[in-house]
Amino acid sequence: MGVRLYQEWPPAKIRNFQRLLLGWYEKNRRELPWRNRRTPYRVWVSEIMLQQTQVRTVLPYFERFMRRFPDVSALAGSSEEEVLKFWAGLGYYSRARNLHRAARRIVRDYGGRFPNNFEEILMLPGVGRYTAGAIHSIAFNKPQPIVDGNVRRVISRLHGIEKGAPEDFFWEQAAAWVPTDCPSDFNQAIMELGALLCVPAQPVCLICPVHLLCEARRKGVQDRIPAPRTSRAAEDVELVMLVLEGKAGILMTTERAATFIPGKWGLPVRTVELEDSPEAVAAKLARRIYGKPLELRKCAPVRHGITYRRILAHVFYAGLDRVVFKLTSSSYRWIDQPDLEGFITSSLFRKALDSALGRSARFTVRSSQ
Repeated sequence: MGVRLYQEWPPAKIRNFQRLLLGWYEKNRRELPWRNRRTPYRVWVSEIMLQQTQVRTVLPYFERFMRRFPDVSALAGSSEEEVLKFWAGLGYYSRARNLHRAARRIVRDYGGRFPNNFEEILMLPGVGRYTAGAIHSIAFNKPQPIVDGNVRRVISRLHGIEKGAPEDFFWEQAAAWVPTDCPSDFNQAIMELGALLCVPAQPVCLICPVHLLCEARRKGVQDRIPAPRTSRAAEDVELVMLVLEGKAGILMTTERAATFIPGKWGLPVRTVELEDSPEAVAAKLARRIYGKPLELRKCAPVRHGITYRRILAHVFYAGLDRVVFKLTSSSYRWIDQPDLEGFITSSLFRKALDSALGRSARFTVRSSQ
């Protein structure tokens, strides 16, 4: 047997910890929309949105999403395209796709009622051990342990663990701490502690309700826990985007040369490789679409970020009002400017349209997050 990483807390110490933490939470909890109405659906959507995204970023998106999709049936009955449109700006778009798939499964398999069994929740697309535990404990008040970054950091500091620990250790400790009578409030409280006081850098130990129980503070190593994390290096991506305007509107396509841009429909796009010039790539793409050369006007480039990618998009415009241009592929479609809002998901395309069409555009360009 290996050496235990921590001294197991006796029941009296655990009860004291629970009492102190819950008392602090009752007085200091943030008012969040998914807490005000703690339905399984709202808890689920909020937990998916909060994956790798900060609360202050999620708040306006959550409110807008709830107005459009107030329940699981409304979400299941929508198209993926519309779901992505209301997700635009949050990033990590696979979350939205899985949310939509899960909603349809809930309607199909559970008659639109969110499952209340942990194993069934865990089987939903996009739901892992943490998210299933959060939904089961917060929405259904079941004593299910949860371990996210905040909880992992709190556990590490309370036990003074500087060099990391096996994942099972954190889940075992979370399970030992969660009370059976109020797991919903307790799990929210421990996450809140990690979000507000037991933060990664410069934790606010003096006003922490459980600082007297903290081994890291006793040893003076709280600033070394957790160890610094290495983040994925940002990737620079250079693109060409065409804004082709005809009598019937703006040419849109379902061809996805840049698959990391969300949504089904978008502007014609190509990646600019190191040996290519944006002008040459744009000319080649325009010729492929039109069948012969087009006179292109180069517009102001736009910059955008999607997850770890830094994107520079070179925008080119051509007016085709006087050109006979018959579409020969179902992957292309003319969209009237007032209708673009219903087709475009990514704010990167909105920026490109704004660059090409300017203030005269009837399309409203929203700011991107």
